[in-house]
Amino acid sequence: MKKHFSVFALAGVLALALTVSASAADEGGIAVQLDGTKLTFTDAAPQVKEQRTFLPFRAVFEAMGAEVSYSASDSTVTAHRGNTTVTMTLGGDIALVEKDGVKSEVVMDVAPFAEGGRTYVPVRFAAQAMGCGVGWDQDNSTVVLVDTGKLLAEAKEGKEYTWLEKFMDYSMKYQEGIWDCTLNLDGSATILGLPMTIGGSADATVDGSTKMEMDMNMTMDMTDLLASMQEAAAAQGQEAAATPEEEAMFETLATDGIDMALRADMETGLCYMNMGGEFVTAAGIDPDTWYSMDLNATYQQIGIDFAQLMTLVNSDYSCYIQAIIEAGLQATDMNDVNAYAGMVEAARELAGIFADDRFVKNGNDYTCTYRMDEDNASAELVLTLNTKNDAVVGYAFKMGMYTPADAARQIPATSVELSTSMDAKNKMTAQVTLDLGTLAIMDMAMTGGYTNGTTAPQTEPPAGATVVPYESLIAMPE
Repeated sequence: MKKHFSVFALAGVLALALTVSASAADEGGIAVQLDGTKLTFTDAAPQVKEQRTFLPFRAVFEAMGAEVSYSASDSTVTAHRGNTTVTMTLGGDIALVEKDGVKSEVVMDVAPFAEGGRTYVPVRFAAQAMGCGVGWDQDNSTVVLVDTGKLLAEAKEGKEYTWLEKFMDYSMKYQEGIWDCTLNLDGSATILGLPMTIGGSADATVDGSTKMEMDMNMTMDMTDLLASMQEAAAAQGQEAAATPEEEAMFETLATDGIDMALRADMETGLCYMNMGGEFVTAAGIDPDTWYSMDLNATYQQIGIDFAQLMTLVNSDYSCYIQAIIEAGLQATDMNDVNAYAGMVEAARELAGIFADDRFVKNGNDYTCTYRMDEDNASAELVLTLNTKNDAVVGYAFKMGMYTPADAARQIPATSVELSTSMDAKNKMTAQVTLDLGTLAIMDMAMTGGYTNGTTAPQTEPPAGATVVPYESLIAMPE
């Protein structure tokens, strides 16, 4: 059976907003399918308004296993299931969603309404608020809903995740106390056959999972790239691609690089960045200016309490992993009434990747390997846990995605590989390799390590420093 998703795209998936079209609704009505089963609406049928599909509030939420209520005093409808509560106001486009104690206001593109004694809610919002994936089968005029959380829970039944839990416990040690970190960057890249080298170093201090200070320097040697640009300009009888001043700037970039300083406190959501060095000054950037970003205010614009979100993520790292996996299931193509069977298969595969029976013992190491071949492409994931006294003391992780060449379309073979490891002495290595054939090749390596620190990081710029909000630099003119 063809797989409908790529598990290796999960870390990058945060949400999938599918707009349900209703162009065929007028002919034969709209059907609704939940977890592969067609829902029956006895006293209120789905409706289409403002080019959006609305479902009867009580019927669809109760079908999802939620408890529902209506308050006539303020015209609000509420649905509660598990750790999620959704409240909407008739005629209003703001919904309140509370999940795991995190409250957020979400703006809906259409508002719920009442008609004939029944309340109707927009299907896309209703489904996603309860953690369900949503799709639209145009040929069958059917809204397809899949409870991805329930699907994954069923797929995990009977499986043990002892080693994954031990790995999570190991990972959390770097979230506690003060740690000093040193990093060295060494890399090279070739763009259209023209090479450049990249180097750098950084010293950082973190306190728990919220406070961070880092000072780094990065160099880029683009001599060959600049020379090629100059030769191309001369061959076409044009002026030099770069002025003597610009050439001097590139030389400075190669030798002295760019200095960067970062300060952050995730409890407040405030981050600061400063850039310095001759290259920065020559580019017209004030090296004494710090640039701030308020993540709390940014998240509030989309109705999320950033502080509560950080508390949730840091208190239960496994919940974050679970959310990523569920998002991956929601990214599955659901625009087909037959999609559910494929999603059941996908959930079983996802649930089995890090199950205990996937790990193979080799001395004190336990290795989990997962490989997938799909649509002329392949991907591989390998996680090795180093153990001592039945506890994880280090790990090595590798992920790769590979696509063969397509001669007919003149597309070269491509590959992307990412690897990272940490040993029992808190020494870290990481490498990223990108091969796009003649278009671009990149190989970046990072080495360093953690040591227990004693001095808490500085989370704000020096006293008296000029601070410019980052938002003011990207503000659009009115």
